Amino acid sequence: MTMIEDLQIDSIVLNSELSGRGVMHLSQYHAQPQGYLNGGATLAFGEILAGMLSNMILPDDAFAVGQSVTANHLRPMKSEGVLIGHGELLLKGKTSHVWKFDMRDKEDRLISQVTVTCAVVPKNR
Repeated sequence: MTMIEDLQIDSIVLNSELSGRGVMHLSQYHAQPQGYLNGGATLAFGEILAGMLSNMILPDDAFAVGQSVTANHLRPMKSEGVLIGHGELLLKGKTSHVWKFDMRDKEDRLISQVTVTCAVVPKNR
């Protein structure tokens, strides 16, 4: 089983070369002891989304890996329902991509803002 499956991430869609989205279905697995969404799960969700979206736009001879993740957790959320990541590609460079994600609940409230830098790596490295 992969982390993507463990975190229950799906519905990853590239809307354009500059934007995409994904969904993480929340349960007690994603909770910290008080029952709220664990910030680490949100960070992992952001890094997974960034890597997968970057890989959708990269040529076949390269792939993306997470290099840096930063976040601001803005609103506590019970670990239930879904967290929806709406991403915008801020930089599409030859050796790195930078994504900004607004993580929102089903009522479209901003829960966290996550920025991810992906290194673009040649496959034959």
